[in-house]
Amino acid sequence: MSSTLAPASVQHVLTDGTSSEWLKSALQAALQRDPVDALNDALLLAGVLEERLRLLFDLTEPEEDLGEDD
Repeated sequence: MSSTLAPASVQHVLTDGTSSEWLKSALQAALQRDPVDALNDALLLAGVLEERLRLLFDLTEPEEDLGEDD
């Protein structure tokens, strides 16, 4: 990611009226942390939330195409 884009993206999220207060707060807290640790935690959180969504809505992951012709 370009370092010229990151501050604008951060600023956009923090000033966008459609961004939730939860997201803004999480972003502000993440900016105070080691960026590698913050990203790893964010990816883990995203995975857990996706799994919860799939369970709540009884969604299954799409099957992978194994490239076999039937």
